[in-house]
Amino acid sequence: MHTDNRPTPDSSIQPQQSVWSRALRRFLRPVSNHKRRLLDARWEELPVDLRTDRQAVGRQMTHCGYTMGAAFCSFGCTHCYLPKNANSAPLPTLLEMQEQIDANYAVLGEFGALQITGGDVVDAYWKAGQSDELIKIIRYATGKGLVPMLMTHGQVLLENPDYFDALVSKAGLRKLAIHIDMTQAGRAGYPIKSLKREADLHPLRDAFVELIEGVAERTGRPISASHTVTVTEANISSLGDIVEWFGRSPRNAVAFRMLSVQPEANVGRTRYSINPVTPERAWSSLSRALDLDLVRDSVLFGHPECSSVAAVLLRPAGANGKAGALDLMPDSKEARHLVSEILRVFGGVGSRGSSDLVANAQRAGLLLRRPLFLVAVASYLWSLRKKRTGASLVRTALDLVRGRSRPISLVMHNFMNAAELAAPRSQVVDDRLAACSFKGAVKQNGKWQAVPMCSMNGVEREQLYEQQIAASRQTELVSLQRAS
Repeated sequence: MHTDNRPTPDSSIQPQQSVWSRALRRFLRPVSNHKRRLLDARWEELPVDLRTDRQAVGRQMTHCGYTMGAAFCSFGCTHCYLPKNANSAPLPTLLEMQEQIDANYAVLGEFGALQITGGDVVDAYWKAGQSDELIKIIRYATGKGLVPMLMTHGQVLLENPDYFDALVSKAGLRKLAIHIDMTQAGRAGYPIKSLKREADLHPLRDAFVELIEGVAERTGRPISASHTVTVTEANISSLGDIVEWFGRSPRNAVAFRMLSVQPEANVGRTRYSINPVTPERAWSSLSRALDLDLVRDSVLFGHPECSSVAAVLLRPAGANGKAGALDLMPDSKEARHLVSEILRVFGGVGSRGSSDLVANAQRAGLLLRRPLFLVAVASYLWSLRKKRTGASLVRTALDLVRGRSRPISLVMHNFMNAAELAAPRSQVVDDRLAACSFKGAVKQNGKWQAVPMCSMNGVEREQLYEQQIAASRQTELVSLQRAS
């Protein structure tokens, strides 16, 4: 039987407050009392030595949330966090997903970041002929006041751009993460055995840039993407290819505003490397590719062993044909002070990342309460004059205004595996779990708990899917008995 995956019209759209009313409300009260209480409680949960002026958890965010949605994925990647039983797990109902979103909102608050994930949820709902369901899920999350990010390998969207349009225009999707690297098996036109280095995938990256630009043009809605990469023994030597691709054209850094790398973790179906890539090796590779000495702890997202963040400005190629890069978070007191001030002044804004009227009104309301923040900005910009490489600060600023230079964020997430989580655990592991900045609401023994992603992937995911599979079989059995 043919299944029509085209999204149908959504008759549930409800009128909202005018944008001007919402902007005024955000200007007058940028951060709600509910959000402030959540942040304060989260701060108290952190290990004492992690409560620093550059800590984002408990100040900017409680954590980033995730959903345990559809588990299916049609790819068979060499480094996959999904267990072997993932494709047998049933699709959750819309009500179950709404309950998960509600539970995540309870601990994230407004503008909380929520990853819509599981397996590849786009793949799962499309293959099941239930593409409308994902639209409703994302729409529900945005309606709650969360900021959903759709996690996907992107193949379905690449082959069905109309569906991507619907997710943006009807569901309100503004963020997505597209995973592209040499570990992927099942990508049409790119058989894994033919991939020798990351540069072999540049035509695919170019195609996604065209896709993202196209959906923004067709829908008139902003959309930003992150490029996620698993770093293994096979591609560590060509990680610089991806950095070079980002610097090749400003378009690439407009479509993909973040490069997120994850050193391989021995979880799920992963075929662990003989010489596994460490976080140190991955970060050093990024630094060498940019010819910069990137700092790993300019800002803390939980524990310093878990996440590292940097920001760079990619500049046009010079006479040597090589693009330049300016470290926007150097190891300087001015940069560290600015990070501290950003967290102090804009704490509670969360992860909106948008520049619409409401978001700007919220930021203006916060800035009006801390006007001396501009002094920290001026001091920071003055300090960058010492960091320029081959171009004046004025010329760099002009290139930025003209769109020739583009900033990108660099993120590294270091996930733990089951062996590290097993008892007896070290104090470092306990501190990492306590400070985790990536937790999803999961129902355990009838109660919703915020579970760190490391615990989910390393220990709990396979068990959770087994329970779902067993419950689904029991439901089918009961239905058959009633029918007979």
